Amino acid sequence: MKIKLSIDTLDGKGPQIVTTNLLTIAEWERTERRKISDGQGIGISDMACWAHTLLKLSNPSLPATWREWVTQNPDMEIEVVGDDTDLNPTDAAPTAAS
Repeated sequence: MKIKLSIDTLDGKGPQIVTTNLLTIAEWERTERRKISDGQGIGISDMACWAHTLLKLSNPSLPATWREWVTQNPDMEIEVVGDDTDLNPTDAAPTAAS
């Protein structure tokens, strides 16, 4: 999944754009005990977890958990600004039968 998120902590620096990757989704699945395929939909807490994971890679001084980070920035804005997920990740290939 490649979801592009805009994160604005309202610190006067403007929004940051990040894109989810395998690490982001794997960490979310591990910490939240969820799966992309569970059909429960994606909410703001899921996006906050993804955003925190991505930002923590470049800023280790962020709080240890996304929940602490959101508590420290309760008015921040996180929104999806794009989805670069390949809807057809494999092309059809000929088989011996076709």
